[in-house]
Amino acid sequence: MATFSPHPRRTARYSSIGMSPSPPRQAPPRRTRAGGSVQPPSRFSTPARQVGNLPAVRDDESIMSGSGMDVDDESSEVFERGPRTDTVFSKSKEMTVTFYAQLPVEVKQALRNADFFRDAYTGDVDTLTGFAVVASLRTCFVWKYSQALTGTPTCYIFGCPREAYPPPMATPFHALVPFGSQREPGLIICSNIGQIRFWDSIGMGLAGGDNFSFTLLELGEGENVTNLIRADAQTFIVSTSVGRLFRLVVTSSGGKYHLAVHPFGRPQSTLSLSRLLPSFLSEAEQQPQRGFISAVVAGELARGAAGRNVWALVDLRIQQWDMSVEGWEKLLMEEDISDQTRAAVREHFPNAPQSDVELDLELLDLKLQGSDDMVMLVSWAGQDEEAATEFATNPRRVYAIVYLRHLPGAFTITKVQAVPYQSTSSSGAPMHPRLQVVVPEKLIAIQFGDTVTICAQENEYMDRLELKSAMDRTLGVGVVQGESEFLVLTAATMMKTYIDLDEVARFHPETGRATLIKSTMTKAILYGSLPENPLHFSFPPEIDEEALMSGAEQLSEAILESDTEVVRAHHDLHAQMTGRKDRLSFLIKFINDNSALTKMSQRCRQTLAADAEKLYAAHQLWLRHNDTLRAGLPDDVLHQAVYRYMNDIGEGHHEDSLRAFLRLRVRDLGGLLPHVAELVRRSLSEMTGRSTQVIPQANQIVLTILQSARNYREYNLGVYGIVLPMIDPWTSQSVTINIVVELFHVTTQLVEAPSGDSDTADSKKVPRSQLPELASCLFRCIQERLDWLASPSAAVDSGAERERSLLDDRFRQLRPEVLEVLRRNGFADEAFKLAEDYHDFRSLASLCHKGKVYPPEENPSAARIETYIEKFKEAFTTELYQWYIEHGELRTMFAQEHNEYLDSFFAEHPHPGISWIHDLGRGRYALASQALLTEAEHAPELVSKHLMLSVGKLSHLAQLHEGTKAINQDVLDAFHDGLDFVSVHETLIEDLKSALASVRARQSLEMQVDTIAQKKAGNLSGRKALLNVFKFLVRQLLLGKALSVEDMAEVLSLKDNHGRVEDCTTALHLLARAENVPSTRRLNVFRNVWRRIYIHDDWNMIRQTTGVSDEELNQRLRSTALYAALQAVVHKRQRPEGYKLAPAEALDVPSEDEVALRWPSMSPEEVGAIVRDYQRDSRALQDLDLAGIYQSMEQLVNADEGLPDGS
Repeated sequence: MATFSPHPRRTARYSSIGMSPSPPRQAPPRRTRAGGSVQPPSRFSTPARQVGNLPAVRDDESIMSGSGMDVDDESSEVFERGPRTDTVFSKSKEMTVTFYAQLPVEVKQALRNADFFRDAYTGDVDTLTGFAVVASLRTCFVWKYSQALTGTPTCYIFGCPREAYPPPMATPFHALVPFGSQREPGLIICSNIGQIRFWDSIGMGLAGGDNFSFTLLELGEGENVTNLIRADAQTFIVSTSVGRLFRLVVTSSGGKYHLAVHPFGRPQSTLSLSRLLPSFLSEAEQQPQRGFISAVVAGELARGAAGRNVWALVDLRIQQWDMSVEGWEKLLMEEDISDQTRAAVREHFPNAPQSDVELDLELLDLKLQGSDDMVMLVSWAGQDEEAATEFATNPRRVYAIVYLRHLPGAFTITKVQAVPYQSTSSSGAPMHPRLQVVVPEKLIAIQFGDTVTICAQENEYMDRLELKSAMDRTLGVGVVQGESEFLVLTAATMMKTYIDLDEVARFHPETGRATLIKSTMTKAILYGSLPENPLHFSFPPEIDEEALMSGAEQLSEAILESDTEVVRAHHDLHAQMTGRKDRLSFLIKFINDNSALTKMSQRCRQTLAADAEKLYAAHQLWLRHNDTLRAGLPDDVLHQAVYRYMNDIGEGHHEDSLRAFLRLRVRDLGGLLPHVAELVRRSLSEMTGRSTQVIPQANQIVLTILQSARNYREYNLGVYGIVLPMIDPWTSQSVTINIVVELFHVTTQLVEAPSGDSDTADSKKVPRSQLPELASCLFRCIQERLDWLASPSAAVDSGAERERSLLDDRFRQLRPEVLEVLRRNGFADEAFKLAEDYHDFRSLASLCHKGKVYPPEENPSAARIETYIEKFKEAFTTELYQWYIEHGELRTMFAQEHNEYLDSFFAEHPHPGISWIHDLGRGRYALASQALLTEAEHAPELVSKHLMLSVGKLSHLAQLHEGTKAINQDVLDAFHDGLDFVSVHETLIEDLKSALASVRARQSLEMQVDTIAQKKAGNLSGRKALLNVFKFLVRQLLLGKALSVEDMAEVLSLKDNHGRVEDCTTALHLLARAENVPSTRRLNVFRNVWRRIYIHDDWNMIRQTTGVSDEELNQRLRSTALYAALQAVVHKRQRPEGYKLAPAEALDVPSEDEVALRWPSMSPEEVGAIVRDYQRDSRALQDLDLAGIYQSMEQLVNADEGLPDGS
């Protein structure tokens, strides 16, 4: 048995409670850091847990909440009550922790109000004697703990040696002296300054404990006791803070037991041989170095051996002593192992500081596992993972087990193993951590102030017992020899821990870490909420992220599937599902309380959230089903859908499929929806009228599942740390969206079908009332899917963008349809709300104009429109004005007084054919005229073109009246050209209609076209394709359409121009000004016009000059179309290509591709026919051989115009 005192606490603590830190015999500090600050030994302290409070997951039922064990009830009766001996505090495959025994009343009374931050306590469980010890600075309690199993144990109370000025947080050292099973053990208590009291029987404690023997160790100034251990039944060892060791031996004299004490070393008797021999003949004896002894361990005394080995940890050194049975001790070896220990730590822990000063290595405890093998507990300074600026000075202590082998002359480190515990400088009740070898070479336990850790030596298995209450702390760990179990003494109770070594041996590192994490969370769920449980469950430091996520998902799945290891069986399904919900809620709360959520990936968090929301939705489905049954209403669709699903997966053998599904298959809750939809389709195809019952039930099932899941998700986004969008959420799979769309459509058909009687009308009330919820559910499904498909996570899927585009188009088409259904069926407010929520401003504009549109003040939705304009601004007005334009409600648009939004709209969405009205109203004449000029160019109607040009010209001139000094002459010329072009239209139409003057009967449009073609295009009788072109253009003119310049040139040159040869020149002038026509196309039209000019007249007759005077011949030439054309172009100096063409230059005809581009609506056959007509005209021109005539005509024109030849 060994006892150890906690190291003194940091001085700053004492000043806060008014204690003096300066006793006359206080031990000197062990180490001074750079800068002169004293490093207090409190860095071994165990941290007090700080558990954050996270809001519980909301549910219809209360969430199970844990509470700490009540150890400070005002009534002493609480000490007599406690858990049964079979109460389990924690259980996994490898480890079981149970209640073992209560503490004596006297001990509980002493500990109940103890402040372990101020009052130091120490203790031990001595499994050799069967007694336990708890000691404070003044009092020591001893009791037989096995007696507490059957009744109230007898408590022996002793006074501890008193110090005048005890160091802060000092406790005495104690050891029981075994005298066999027939006699009560003795007790040794040693104070911090070496005052030793010895009772040869603890029975004296019943009489006050005053009858003891007293011994005082001869300690130097500032020297303090650091350890008291039992080497065997009669031999004990005391260590000090300056590196000295003392042997305490229990001897018997005169029937009484006494305690003999001497320091380690050889006896220096005056009769010794070494005093008689010369000094050079004496053996040189090694002297120990001074230092703080943190641990002492004694080896077994072999049979027949003259002594045993004693090992001591002195600062960063290990000493080996030979403790002889003859009563003397000899230092055999002292070695500094700091360098190799640091190297081993850094190799195993890459994040350990590289600087020796920053590493701050400590050797804490040492235990033997054999004659040459030992285990050592070490610690070093780490850095808090969550260290912020204000916490940057708070280092933590990281712990590890170092396995040593002592070979002759050297130590070898064989292994380094992590310990699942870390402490900080702000730790709570101080405690010097201690090792316990539970099973040699197999299992180690380490006692910290609030935790006991268990580490397997053969693999990576580890676990820990962490105390729940801040008012509790560990006091001792007792190992049961020959068994894989140990007892843990705390300030509240005594627990027994059993380790299954076979299960520990089966631990596999690849799967074991996740299993351990799952086991921790399972224990927290099953045992964490028990009020009498002293244990707190948490994740170990440096938790493996993959193991955490895998373990959490496994446990969540087990809860969903009602695994009997984590879910208790219950005949009441409501109670059973409530318990499962509580477990999932506790699971995420546990993860949050341990600050482990940030170590989990977003996918893992969403998996856990999806499991919880599915269970919540399934529970709501069951509650709705129960309500329906209580109301006496049918609910057979749910039963049939579940039965079909269970059959499909091969589990149709259950007597109650619905209960079986909700117990075992909740994770595939979404898989139920296709079966619900299939039942709806069957009811519609059977034509039995059952659809009026099936459809409402199906709607309710789908809505309950999807709405409940989303409500739960939205409320608990923060709890699960979910960052939207969800990753491929189960509530918005493509099949789910299609099902909701289908249900909405069939419900609409059912509701809007004609009703033959009142019963039929009544049967439609429920499905009609479901329409708004179905619409809302549908919109949420689609939007959720769109959000996921647009996220970077979905971008890795090559088909995601295409699916998103298709779904977005589908949503855009569905929204107005769905909203209109709602409006038609009396849910206009719901329709408006949905359109608002999803910012469907197009649909909002449409919904706002279902009644009277003009005047706007008489619109029933006028106030709503104003509200939307104020709320959504341009986002709404853009769609509003677009709706007005598309539906021809310009007067309504301009009647509203929102000029700033109109300005913005026309700036971003140019509509020059409309915006000019707004510009005129705002006095922006230049903008209006420019818009009108642009729009008139493409105006399809002649009247509109004429109006735009006229108003545009006036608007352009109006700038002069607004103070503009000069106007753009080019713009004014453009208006003049445009108006001239309109005049050409009007003149041509008048000429064409003159052919109808002689027709008395009313003719159809086609008859009018035919009549005009007969009388005005007789020359085209042999060119059918061109005749069709002429008819097409005439038809457009009669319909009031405005022709393009190309079309106008065609019709002017195709018609008979006898007596109107100036029309050909008009065609040339129009083409010359048509700068917006592609040059190749304009050249082709020029050639067409010139060919028709050349072949217009009868040149054979003109060439007959017999008996014709020169004057008459010249007169013939002057009456030709060619003369008129040449006369029209002769004065133009800047001639575009094709403006004047000789006969040879007019022979080329456009290709079929060029003609097809010119007349895109024509078939290839029609295009080919046109080209053939062009070629016919070209051959006719070539046959005329007009080269000589052309030259003569040029001379005649020049002479008539007074121009020199060659002009």
